[in-house]
Amino acid sequence: MDRNLLTFLTIAETGNITAAAAQLHITQPTLTKRLQQLEAQHKCRLVERLPRGVQLTPSGQQLLPYARRIQHEFLQATEAIRSFESGHLDELRIGSGPLFQMRYLASALCKLMSEFPNTSITLSTDLNTTNLPKIREGNLDLMFGTTEHLADDDQVLFLPLTNVEQGILLRADHPALNESPLHPRNLADTKWIFYSDGLDNEELMRTYFEAQGLPAPNIVMRVSAFTLGFQLVAQSDYAMILPVQLEPILDAGRVRLVTPNPPISRKLAGAYLRRSSRQYPIINRLVEIVADATRQAGEPP
Repeated sequence: MDRNLLTFLTIAETGNITAAAAQLHITQPTLTKRLQQLEAQHKCRLVERLPRGVQLTPSGQQLLPYARRIQHEFLQATEAIRSFESGHLDELRIGSGPLFQMRYLASALCKLMSEFPNTSITLSTDLNTTNLPKIREGNLDLMFGTTEHLADDDQVLFLPLTNVEQGILLRADHPALNESPLHPRNLADTKWIFYSDGLDNEELMRTYFEAQGLPAPNIVMRVSAFTLGFQLVAQSDYAMILPVQLEPILDAGRVRLVTPNPPISRKLAGAYLRRSSRQYPIINRLVEIVADATRQAGEPP
């Protein structure tokens, strides 16, 4: 990738000349020279120095999305050539939402490692909002999660593997469980715990309750760890939503995961990867193993 354009992108991302030079492992005078060359090429100022840091000029803001697209295409081209030449990954970087991480990936990765012993694997669990940009930027090779709009990104593929249905997690002897099927009116006064650093699940439940003529759920806690949510629900009258596909791994003596009537929502979930990554056998094989696992569980898309 053109080093002047890369310099511009790094300045835009860090907002600081010193930090950008350090990230690029060059001196500040070298960084300044590259920026000046790019500005001379476009015949305008792209960056404005401030008392603290820098900011893009209006012209710089115009250039930024195109520069990011060029960087993205360059990474795609590099990866496509590398995969064509070798077909081997030294390291497979996977991002996953909690459903795939807790239900399918342990056995899938054991099988994968036996078939590809020369590739190391890094797995991080996070939300789509965090993992999807990493797929686009080349910082992850594969991601498992629910389907999202890709904003016309024709370089990222979504392969559906299963349907995710949201259920409600309650303490095993929660009084709301006396009614079957569970209706949301029995949870009108319940306090809720939400797993997420985003608002998707909260908006989902607000809409769901409103559709039943009920007030919005009373959210008392937000957690970033599923296990903490489980423990809190098991010891209290709190409720928490999570995929019903997790039911087989729960301690039925402590908690119950139920599908209310009417149901909350169903959403496709699967694998995200860049088109250029499809030439790596290890990536295709992992998608195949996880797809087999969802079929064996009776949960195909």
